[in-house]
Amino acid sequence: MEFQRNDAMLMEILQDRKTITGFLDSIFGFLRRNTDFYHTKRDESDKIGFPKGVRDQILYGAMQRYDPDCLLQSLTAEGGADDGETAPPAVEEVVLESEDVPQDEEMEPIENQPPQKGKEQSKFSPSDYKNGDVFESHCWSQTLKEVEVQALLPKDHQTAKKLHISIQAQHIKVSSKHSPETVILNGNLSQRIKHNEAVWTIDQNRLIISCDKAKELWWERLFEGDPEIDAKKIECERYIDDLPEETQATIEKLRVQQLAADKQQNEIQTSSPDQAITLDRLKAAWDAEGSPFKGQPFDPSIVRMT
Repeated sequence: MEFQRNDAMLMEILQDRKTITGFLDSIFGFLRRNTDFYHTKRDESDKIGFPKGVRDQILYGAMQRYDPDCLLQSLTAEGGADDGETAPPAVEEVVLESEDVPQDEEMEPIENQPPQKGKEQSKFSPSDYKNGDVFESHCWSQTLKEVEVQALLPKDHQTAKKLHISIQAQHIKVSSKHSPETVILNGNLSQRIKHNEAVWTIDQNRLIISCDKAKELWWERLFEGDPEIDAKKIECERYIDDLPEETQATIEKLRVQQLAADKQQNEIQTSSPDQAITLDRLKAAWDAEGSPFKGQPFDPSIVRMT
C-alpha cells in the first residue's frame, strides 16, 4: 500500500530528528525550500502559492482528517460522441471480506430518504467525503480529476449478484436485481464522467464507485438537486509535477532564492552575534500585519540594516 512506503520514509526522518517537534521542523523546512507552500498570492495573476488564509486551512484540515475525536466538515462537461448507454464495470468486481456493520434490515428507496442534517451521526468518516458531502445512506468525495461515491448496502444486498449497477455518462443507479423497486442509489450527475472507465467494489458493506471526470473542474454537488458544497472548504492542492512547466520553473526560482537567503542568514549568525539578533527581529517583522513584505520569501538583502 502507498501509505506503507510513505511511512517508511517518514519514519527514517523521525528516527533521525528524535522528536515530533524536530520531525515537523524537517517537514516544514522541506516545504519552504522546495515548494510554494509559504508563498502568498498577491493577486489573481499570481500563478503560484495560495490566497491569504488558505495555507492555514490546509494545515487545519490535514490535522482534523486524522483526529479520531473530530469530524471534519467537508465541479465533466461535453464528453464527445457519447450516447450515455449503460457501461459495464471496467474491472472485475472485488469483494473484500469484513465484519458486518449493524444496519437496518431494509433500506427505503433513496427518494424517500431526506439528506442528513448533521454529520455527527454519520456512518462515514471525514476522508470518505473530502471535498464533497455526506447524506444518510451515501457520500461522495472528489479531487480535481476524479469523483468517488460510497453507498451503504442493505444487509441482504451486499454481494454483486444481488445488485443491478447502471453507470452512465451523467446518471448512476443502483438497485436490487431481483426487486427493481428497491433503489439504493439513483440520480442525475451534476457533471459528466468517463463512464466507460468507471470501476466499483464492495467493501465493508458499502458499494464504492470511482470515476474519472470528463473535465478537470470542481463539482458543486454530486446529483442534480443536491445542496451546494462550501467551495471555500475545498482543498485544492495539486502535485508540483502536475503544474505547468512555467509554474514549476517559478517555484524552482523561489527555491534557489530561499536557499541563498538561508545561506546568507547562516553566515551572518556565525560571523556577528549582534547582527544575528537584528536579523531575528527583522524576520519576526517580515510577515507581521502591515508589512510590505508579508507573504514573500524572507530576503534580508533587500533591507538596509545598520
